[in-house]
Amino acid sequence: MAFRPLENAQVSLLNLQDEFNQMVNRIWHRGVSTAPFDGQEWGPAVDLYEHHDHYKIFVEIPGVDPDSIDVSHLKQTLMIRGEKKASSPSQDEGVTIKQERRFGSFCRSIEITDDIKVDDLTASYQAGVLEITVPKVESTKPKPIKINIQQAAE
Repeated sequence: MAFRPLENAQVSLLNLQDEFNQMVNRIWHRGVSTAPFDGQEWGPAVDLYEHHDHYKIFVEIPGVDPDSIDVSHLKQTLMIRGEKKASSPSQDEGVTIKQERRFGSFCRSIEITDDIKVDDLTASYQAGVLEITVPKVESTKPKPIKINIQQAAE
């Protein structure tokens, strides 16, 4: 008797695509799942950009009270902590059928290898996005080096 484990299974490209889309949606729309690595249920998505004299960090945290956000640093590591509190459903909302939003506390750490001006860090919060500007120390900025061109003797 031949071994055919998928003989009766409904395998198709559409099924595989649907499974893949569901997996991507779980990650993309609900925040990054960091469990079981650090015990958190979720962590907000972070973008980090490097400019000539500073870094820009964008943290996507809609629904988080700006007063509950804490940004701190230890050397070149920035820590971003906060909490997204679950709203308690009212009796008018009925029975929960589907719940995809994530709630709870979070902590993200971001390593920056350059020396930074920690006293000049700025942060702003608008439309659910935390924007942090991290200035570089003058000595870590790239400096152009003049190249001396010498003519070959004929």
